[in-house]
Amino acid sequence: MWGPFPHILTAMFAYRASCHRLCLVVVATAAAALGCAGKTDNAVAGPGTEGGMAIDQTRCDPRGKQVVVTDTNQDKKPDVTKLYENRANSQILTCKQVDLNYDGRVDIVYHYDQAGVISFEEFDLDFDGRFDLWTYYQGGKKVREEMDTNYDRRPDFTKYFENDRMVRIERDTNNDGRVDEWQYFENGKLDRIGYDTSGSGRADKWDRAPEADLPSASTAGEGNVVPASATTAAPPTAPPPAFVAPAATPPAKK
Repeated sequence: MWGPFPHILTAMFAYRASCHRLCLVVVATAAAALGCAGKTDNAVAGPGTEGGMAIDQTRCDPRGKQVVVTDTNQDKKPDVTKLYENRANSQILTCKQVDLNYDGRVDIVYHYDQAGVISFEEFDLDFDGRFDLWTYYQGGKKVREEMDTNYDRRPDFTKYFENDRMVRIERDTNNDGRVDEWQYFENGKLDRIGYDTSGSGRADKWDRAPEADLPSASTAGEGNVVPASATTAAPPTAPPPAFVAPAATPPAKK
């Protein structure tokens, strides 16, 4: 169902095993800093501002920062790059970049705020040099995940979280750039699904779902239909910008 996930998990396990065997840390010189910048340029930058949350891309700019690199597979190339700011006799982590499959391109970027708390993550799930999964945090807690499942450079599958619990999923099922399906969760279980069947930007058809299971692709939209007024909460008139795992294997890249 997740397409490239088995590959990235395999790479993650290989990366952890390599780290266990070798923890060779090199404090980078100016040349290493330039190398770090080059790796960042190879990857496609993620969104700068999403849903009112500004992403400070300068946190991953090596200029003016201490750069520490790690070679986990002993090929004399950095696989993990960490950037630090020196502040008040302490070092604050601002960014971490990871090359999971040792191809010289960054596959994961972790962004940290001024206090060194995680604020944003970018993932290249299929190692093609383009990010296709983004995770946003506020106060160190996950608030949103976005995925580009059809590789058109924009999210079409979004998860929303409150207090570390998923509360809503929004999907663009016809890839027109607009959300047309809303899944609402109560106490961690699917409660209802709204569908925009008219293209108006809001749900005009509703399904009540079993507590334990998502409806299958063949039954979604059939049976147990209730009017929007019967639900405990209707989706907003203008849904926030558009993410849980896609219902089907992502289509081939264009």
